Amino acid sequence: MLAVEQLSPHMRRVTFGGGDLATFVWSGPAAHIKLIFPEPGLGLDTVALPEPDGPRPTTTRTYTPRRFDAAALTLDVDFVLHGDGPASTWAAQARAGQQLVMMGPGPGYQIDPDAPWYVLLADDAALPAIETILDAVPAAAHVTVFLEVVAAGEARALPRAASTEVRWLTRADDPKAAGSALLAALDGFAWPPGEGRVYVGCEAAAMRRIRQAIVETSGLDRKRIITRGYWRIGAVNHPDRDYAED
Repeated sequence: MLAVEQLSPHMRRVTFGGGDLATFVWSGPAAHIKLIFPEPGLGLDTVALPEPDGPRPTTTRTYTPRRFDAAALTLDVDFVLHGDGPASTWAAQARAGQQLVMMGPGPGYQIDPDAPWYVLLADDAALPAIETILDAVPAAAHVTVFLEVVAAGEARALPRAASTEVRWLTRADDPKAAGSALLAALDGFAWPPGEGRVYVGCEAAAMRRIRQAIVETSGLDRKRIITRGYWRIGAVNHPDRDYAED
């Protein structure tokens, strides 16, 4: 690990680097990687390697690769600091010289270059994925972004074209309120005409409510609405294939 940058009170960017990244292949926006963190009690500098054909370590977590520089062999990963847990605890103390084990990446989100508009909705956990989508969406497309965070101080500048509107929404600092601000923001939202695209990434139960609201109000074909459950209240290491698509 090469560097750490504090992006906001609850978000840190860690830059990894080295020859091991020579085989890393960028798979597009909103992709995912698996990171293995130190086991409790072994110290924050000790990561146990997975056994061949053995079970995945319990400290494995899923993250979005934020940016990869193939020439410099550097990879940025953004971490939400949300309290105790193998990932958050490690990220809160991360410093240059430490190591993690990485697997992946998995496939990313397919950008439609002909879509006239995009609506992106996400909470803190999916914010890095939204940034990678903003990097890839054609400048001609109009983009509306709804971002739900725990406090107003989490708002910061994002990569955006002139035709991008970003709306920062705050919720109570309580997991049970996850998705409530996103759902409220859709109430009365005027969907643009034409066959645009929607991406939703947030708490799994909230994602299903938001998806249903979009299906009922947008008039879009369901295939144009991509939804991802990035985490679930009360669950540890929520599966990265929670799509709620039919």
